[in-house]
Amino acid sequence: MNHWLSSLLGLLTLAMGLSTHPTPSHSSKATVAEVATVLHTKVHQLLSLYVKDLLQGAILKGDHRLPSLPLLSGSATDLDSVQADVSLPAIQSSLRTYEAHLVWLRDNKLIQRTNLTHKITEVLRLLQSLAFRVEDEMQKLNLPRQPTTSFALTVTKNWPTLRAGYIILRDLRIFLNKSAHELLELYPEW
Repeated sequence: MNHWLSSLLGLLTLAMGLSTHPTPSHSSKATVAEVATVLHTKVHQLLSLYVKDLLQGAILKGDHRLPSLPLLSGSATDLDSVQADVSLPAIQSSLRTYEAHLVWLRDNKLIQRTNLTHKITEVLRLLQSLAFRVEDEMQKLNLPRQPTTSFALTVTKNWPTLRAGYIILRDLRIFLNKSAHELLELYPEW
């Protein structure tokens, strides 16, 4: 019974964003796929708030990309051939790239004038927790880390900043959806 309650409390803590530090709690029984799913939900909520508060409800249409973000590719059929030695380093590198982008977004003066800074920090904590857990697993499997994509966003004007923020959150949401499925395929119990 105690194990069940501790698992439920760990999941609720993650879902409510009550984690007080970026490192994962080793006593938490939430699986990595569950952490990725909770993070996906938080990013989805943040993106909705971002669109509502900063873009006045207008979703950007067209093919908007940032070259500093990981390229999103793959399909559902790729899940049949997921391998830890390929997927984990790619997930880890992408998580660290998104982390740098979220820090830039959170620290941007335009964003700091809104109520989104706290939400971005909450997403950052969950993302860092997921990255640490993936890195721990990579270390156990003796897998090398991939380099993180270089990051050089220097946008200071309002519209390019708002556009970049939207793209970061949109692509992170898509990436997390794919990553959660890959992690679940690799480690149903992890």
